[in-house]
Amino acid sequence: MHRPIMVAVGGDSGTGKTTLCAGLHAIFGPERIAEVCLDDYHSLDRAQRAAVGLTALNPRANDFATMEEDLWRIAHGQTIEKPVYDHRDGTFGARERLEAKPIVIVHGLFPLYTRTLRSLFDVSVWLDPQLELKIAWKIQRDLAQRGYTEPGVRAEIARRQADIDAHISPQQAHADLRVRFSRCAPEVDNARLDAQIVKGPRFRPLDYAHFASRSTHLRQTSEGEGSYPTTVIELDGDIDDETARAVRAEIVGHLGWRHAGLDVDGVGRFSDGARERISHPLALAQLLIARRICLVLDELADAIAA
Repeated sequence: MHRPIMVAVGGDSGTGKTTLCAGLHAIFGPERIAEVCLDDYHSLDRAQRAAVGLTALNPRANDFATMEEDLWRIAHGQTIEKPVYDHRDGTFGARERLEAKPIVIVHGLFPLYTRTLRSLFDVSVWLDPQLELKIAWKIQRDLAQRGYTEPGVRAEIARRQADIDAHISPQQAHADLRVRFSRCAPEVDNARLDAQIVKGPRFRPLDYAHFASRSTHLRQTSEGEGSYPTTVIELDGDIDDETARAVRAEIVGHLGWRHAGLDVDGVGRFSDGARERISHPLALAQLLIARRICLVLDELADAIAA
């Protein structure tokens, strides 16, 4: 196997990293994807963090040396024995064996924190939803999956804010793609959120004219001398089913001949409480990110063939 494509998905707690990654799993298939959760590289368990007054968003509560070593090894096609952090009780379990696959998705709080980590990734994505959405999503998840109470979650959010500002949010400046979901109506409907995808200056712009519709918008701005222009794609939360299907078909049609067999039926799915629902903007965002991954896969295949 040639070296894997390394994809970073970063963001604060509760920003939708797991949901976004689920769509990439659906597109490329579990046989092609290995996944690394950076929460496994906490250096302190939940009780220890509480005892010393640190949050999980503080760099001192994370083992960057082991994180960098393991990710370097898997980026070079090696198998690793990685730690495992259990969010249900905040403790560490037995280490697990992880083999490199063609695509390695690394998600968590600190994927772009150090120069060494940033150098490992072919594509990096940062999630930055509207603040009230992030709070609502974190409360919903932590109550359902991590045994917290709502007052406890809100208190933890407030306690973490200084670390978010100092250590988490600044990483988005290094991301190739920044994704922001926001409300498009006074009431919150997680299936109908506006989405904005900003491509930074590292990648050359792609032609998105084929994807134009009354519910998609594209603009370009200059950012930095000698850099590629920044591309901003906006997707309306109230996009109708017919238009969404047409835009989705255009994106799939531009993934390239090597990726004609990809399964895109599972994109856009998310859990809204006890219900599974479909979000067209989420699906289109996942497909646009998949297109970037496909381009990198093609570049690597062409380099090997040459």
